Amino acid sequence: YNGLDRLISRRKNEKYLGFGVPAREGAGRRAASQADVANQSGLTTAEEDNLEKDAMLAQVEARDLIEFGMIPEFVGRFPVIVPFHSLNKELLVRILTEPKNALVHQYQILFSMDKVELSFSSEALRAIAAQAMERKTGARGLRAIMETLLLDSMFEIPGSDILSVHISEDVVTGRSSPVFIRGRAVDEDQPPLEMRVKAK
Repeated sequence: YNGLDRLISRRKNEKYLGFGVPAREGAGRRAASQADVANQSGLTTAEEDNLEKDAMLAQVEARDLIEFGMIPEFVGRFPVIVPFHSLNKELLVRILTEPKNALVHQYQILFSMDKVELSFSSEALRAIAAQAMERKTGARGLRAIMETLLLDSMFEIPGSDILSVHISEDVVTGRSSPVFIRGRAVDEDQPPLEMRVKAK
């Protein structure tokens, strides 16, 4: 429902006289116009933008949906209108880590197939969430960010002596590379040491 918040803002802040001509450029109308300019120029953060949008959508009425383009007969079938809230950084971090099939857990399993441990700092997870908010892609954009972030590591690991990979905030923001902890490469075709000792 992109733009629905602007319709609500117009209804809340504009006063009309006569034939629908605005009575005056009130403070509310100017504030709404300035907010639009700020959003277009990137002066407000994604989080502030979402908070403003949520505050407007919380005041949605049936007439706003009709003005948005829904037919009145369809809107009349909704006895209660409940707006959804935008995802903030904390919720996106929880989506990354808490569900059973969370993205972080999926990639940790993927890395463990090469016997490599994958870890993220809490700041790195918040930076990933911040990128998703800036791109306005929500939770669906998290996978693309993770894929781009870990792509080089996934190519580096097979056949290497890497034992673990650590992702920090600087890695997410592009200021540094992932931290690799290396050890002696193990030849999979060679039997374990204790078996070789027994064979002697």
